[in-house]
Amino acid sequence: MENPRMVFLTPTVIKGDATGAQVVAHELAHSWTGNLITNKSNDHFWLNEGFTTYAERRIVEAVQGKERAVLNIGIGWRGLVEEMDRFKDNMEFTKLKNNQEGVDPDNVYSQVPYEKGFQFLWRIERQIGRPAFDEFLKKYIATFKFQSIDTDTFLDFLKVNLPGIEDHIDLKVWTEGTGIPPDAMEPASDIYQKIVSLANEFKLGRMPNEDEVADWGGQEWELYLENLPKSVEASQVSALDARYRLAESKDYEVKVAFLQLAILSRCSNYYGEAEKTLKEVGRMKYLRPLYTALVQGSGKEEEKIFAKRVFSEAYSCYHPIAQGVVEAILSTHM
Repeated sequence: MENPRMVFLTPTVIKGDATGAQVVAHELAHSWTGNLITNKSNDHFWLNEGFTTYAERRIVEAVQGKERAVLNIGIGWRGLVEEMDRFKDNMEFTKLKNNQEGVDPDNVYSQVPYEKGFQFLWRIERQIGRPAFDEFLKKYIATFKFQSIDTDTFLDFLKVNLPGIEDHIDLKVWTEGTGIPPDAMEPASDIYQKIVSLANEFKLGRMPNEDEVADWGGQEWELYLENLPKSVEASQVSALDARYRLAESKDYEVKVAFLQLAILSRCSNYYGEAEKTLKEVGRMKYLRPLYTALVQGSGKEEEKIFAKRVFSEAYSCYHPIAQGVVEAILSTHM
């Protein structure tokens, strides 16, 4: 959690390599985007998180290189696509500027303000070029520091300082439209395309061989798992884990992505590892997908009973907000 001049970080960012560094970059960047300039209300949350996600990836690119930044963007892209499916029955919350009146923000918290917000700023950068966009950002921060603003304030500032931008980018579609705008962009690089291609081959029954993944770290595996179908043959899941031990990963992004796949594929031999994970971490980023996988559309009462038991035993270790989120997941599907 970011706070002015002090950031609290979960131990799950300590992964044994530098792939958790983007979380540090993100939270530090909030000192400018989110703390120095703050959204006026949660309807404009993207002003905090979209800007900070953009800043995070610029830092990653400068420190770790463009390929690493592209992997981050690709993982974010997959998350954004998945959120469109999550909100398919209430697309209001796929808008950047949305209406949360009477809604608990924790119930609609998602990657949309982060990733769609990032995509919006990235689209502006592509339109005017990075040097010009950097100058715009500096002026934006200098103008609105120590203020709380809304989306309309930002758009007015954008149009004044980048005259004619609305002739090239449909600002209303980006901020008030549902779904992913047509001029959003999935990233492209050699390593990104290779990982996505290997994930597509897995759908056809071929898993990557050791040579193809020899240089992979946590983010490569996370991107690979995120691009797999959410339910595959249980035998395929077991074979993948037998070769690469993903369920034992010290990187929770990889571990939880794999366990989610295992649960949705009905690999009951991984439920013990899922229980252990749900009891040793309390981060909603991990609790939400695992509990949802256990209860959503499974049609098997034993899985729902299992989820309820694990939650009752882990309840006191979760933050009250996390408790409420999991209770909402269980009540919806029980």
